[in-house]
Amino acid sequence: MRPGNGSTDPAARAELDASAGMDKGSLGSGDRMVPQPVRALLDGLRTDWRVAQHPPLDTIDQGMELGIADLLGLSIENLSKFLLLEDAGGLLILLVAKGIERPDLRQVRAVVRCRRLHMASAATLRQCLDTVPGRVSLLDLVGHRGQVDTVVLDGNLTATDEQTALPLGSDDVSVCLPGSCLPDLARKLASQVLILSES
Repeated sequence: MRPGNGSTDPAARAELDASAGMDKGSLGSGDRMVPQPVRALLDGLRTDWRVAQHPPLDTIDQGMELGIADLLGLSIENLSKFLLLEDAGGLLILLVAKGIERPDLRQVRAVVRCRRLHMASAATLRQCLDTVPGRVSLLDLVGHRGQVDTVVLDGNLTATDEQTALPLGSDDVSVCLPGSCLPDLARKLASQVLILSES
């Protein structure tokens, strides 16, 4: 398990953004928590992004109980869910789904063109992304290029300029950025990026 700062002080949970009049890139002093490779990747997107701290979270349900959408300054509909899936041949697929609803894996199977998908094991998460169940993020691919072959993005998430949140290497820090820039970000991290049709 990767360490977070573990702070539950309400002031520490506050969004860490500074002047909104800055040029494209980080909008907050919280970007000092962002490792240089991640910062360079985010700045290369030429869009506004910000860092937010929040109570430690392991699951979406836990986040909902704590009001994570409000803490991140997002609508519930624009929260992201990340699942590391594996097909029968061992292909690893990172699914980035919109909202808190259970994603339709039939759609994922159709776009990836495989018959069976299952959740990657805790051992696979540890070995390939150095993370644990409940803490998977698109940003985990930054330090583990080549470990995940395919990223599948929810078209409902990528079709909006509303911000979504990507956990950043711990359970209490997230990067917030527009959903519309996720395809560009994913293309820098995986060899294949597929987008599910909007519903």
